[in-house]
Amino acid sequence: MHALRLLFLLCSFAQASELIQVTWPTKHASPPLALEPKAAAFLPAFRMAVGSVPESTVVGLALSQPALLGLTAEQAGQLAPLVAEQYRQMAGSEVYKKAPGLLGYCFSEATPSTGMANVHVPDDWKPEPPVMVFLHGYGGSFLWCQHYLARHFPKHLIICPAWGISPAKIPSTYLSECLKAVEARLRFRMKPPWLLGLSAGGFGVLRIAPAMPDAFAGVICMAAYPVTHPPAKPAHHFIAGNEEPFVRSGYFSNLTIGSQTHLVQGAGHFFMLTHEQETVSRLKSWMAD
Repeated sequence: MHALRLLFLLCSFAQASELIQVTWPTKHASPPLALEPKAAAFLPAFRMAVGSVPESTVVGLALSQPALLGLTAEQAGQLAPLVAEQYRQMAGSEVYKKAPGLLGYCFSEATPSTGMANVHVPDDWKPEPPVMVFLHGYGGSFLWCQHYLARHFPKHLIICPAWGISPAKIPSTYLSECLKAVEARLRFRMKPPWLLGLSAGGFGVLRIAPAMPDAFAGVICMAAYPVTHPPAKPAHHFIAGNEEPFVRSGYFSNLTIGSQTHLVQGAGHFFMLTHEQETVSRLKSWMAD
């Protein structure tokens, strides 16, 4: 009886979801970003905090100096309670409450010689799980973003590569290396994933998709916009708050003609948090198609 119980516990543990870090040698990592003086002066204290206190505390510290994350004081004030709620939920997760973060990597003092990604591996996964790749916004790869996606897409393999504090100019080679490294680590060949990008990451996916047209099942650009009409392949989808300046000006609708678009009414740049259910429902609808 004791042996059977032990076997059951071991099997249950083996099937539990987990968060793993994948690294690979690269020559395409992000160089350190040159920050404006006010933000740069705060950087040493921020780097020290990243290595010694929980990410939730680090982010709270950064939001007290919004220039570090490229925010205005008004934006930081709006974002702080929304992000705090995400970390509160994350604290209740056995997988994420002690998960290794990527902010130290994103804020490296020198250009890294390795690439790095956090990968959410779903429980009881098989060699062909649905896969999504998520590019973070300006400020670095925050754990709460991956936890947010894992809560709503628990059966997905979720790959979150880190690339400096802004992946707007992430090279397609870096992402290709990342996908190969994940396949090697997990020992399976993944089917084409969905490619999602938020804010700066949205601009990143719009640069990568044309360079890798057969690599992805589709592209979802969140809180960002194309600078030219997006290509037909892979399929592009856009979601933004209708109060974003680039939406209100008409610029967004002129460039996304022919693409799947959704405007979140009454929302600005942080619609992912202020209108969570609407955002997730739209993502699920697109990826199901």
